Amino acid sequence: MKAILNKEHGMIPKPPERVVTITDTAALAESVERLRTCDWVAIDTEFLRERTYYPRLCLVQLADAEHIVLVDVLAIDDLAPLAELLLDPDVLKVFHAAEQDLEVLYQRFGALPAPVFDTQIAAALVGFDDQMGYARLIAALLDIDLPKAHTRTDWSKRPLAEGALGYAADDVRYLAVAYAVLVDRLAAAGRSAWLAEDCTRMQDPARFEPAPDMAWKRLKNRHRLAGGQQQALAEIAAWREREAVTTDRPRKWILANDALMEIARRQPADTEALNAIRALPAKTASRHGDALIECVARATARPAEPLDDSSGPPSPREKALIRAGMERLEARAESAGIASARLASRREVARLVDGERDTPLLTGWRAAVAGDAVVEAIEAAAADLDTPT
Repeated sequence: MKAILNKEHGMIPKPPERVVTITDTAALAESVERLRTCDWVAIDTEFLRERTYYPRLCLVQLADAEHIVLVDVLAIDDLAPLAELLLDPDVLKVFHAAEQDLEVLYQRFGALPAPVFDTQIAAALVGFDDQMGYARLIAALLDIDLPKAHTRTDWSKRPLAEGALGYAADDVRYLAVAYAVLVDRLAAAGRSAWLAEDCTRMQDPARFEPAPDMAWKRLKNRHRLAGGQQQALAEIAAWREREAVTTDRPRKWILANDALMEIARRQPADTEALNAIRALPAKTASRHGDALIECVARATARPAEPLDDSSGPPSPREKALIRAGMERLEARAESAGIASARLASRREVARLVDGERDTPLLTGWRAAVAGDAVVEAIEAAAADLDTPT
């Protein structure tokens, strides 16, 4: 890439300038043929999911060192050339906060782009805040302020306004520059392998498949329910997830969370009891009443045991051990110059206290930087608590 002088950061790569919008397969194939000769391609997506379960892909932005390509996926019948680029193992795909982009591309093409470089993760590994947004990163890294006027654009509408297209182009224009800067900083810090490990972890297709049996984990305050109520919650949440997948409608359109929680709490055994739940709209009760009552019946036929992940607040002893683990985690994070959240969450430390060892904190670079030390701190704190005074 050509370089320009930045007053704060010195010489940085010059952003790509030429922008072309692609609306047919022939032009897409031509652009992809050129992009597949590159070592890397910056990628972003625009999509909608307000009215559907699955995200609807509307636009794909691509950039190399000199060109920006806006692919209007709604105008193109055959996206096979784009799929070939996304799946080309010889071209690194650069995203920022890749999770949602990977999800929408997986749902659209049935496979995950690979290999991947996530600039949000890369930035966190060289001292920037964890979970840093794109605009903040570009401002901090390149001293460039990006406009925010089109963050609420309906990307399914055609034609797209020139301002919206410019906004979309900027999402990969400076991503290309950020990649060039961050890849050098990672190498200088000796942390390129850290990033590769984290990006590889994101590329498990199971992360992006519906998981009805785990849908209950999305619901807050579930620990306030008794064991039998939690079993009902899991049954109803799984039914709702399957219904949302089948109809491609948002979960809340099938059954709102407050109604779901109240049905689980009251466990209605018949239509009369179900209709007495004020949080449940009459239309929903009429349409799905039999299915909801069947969910409750299946749950009540099982032992009234709490769900594994809903054991309630920690005991005083557990709090002390979690505190010891978190203190060691934060100390190690500070020593490494990264946010502690990039290493592990408080919940993950709590799982270590519970005796779990199948956790990212105890694998790869995290184990060496902090994981082993956190376990030692927890075990030492436990020994102190168990020592008679």
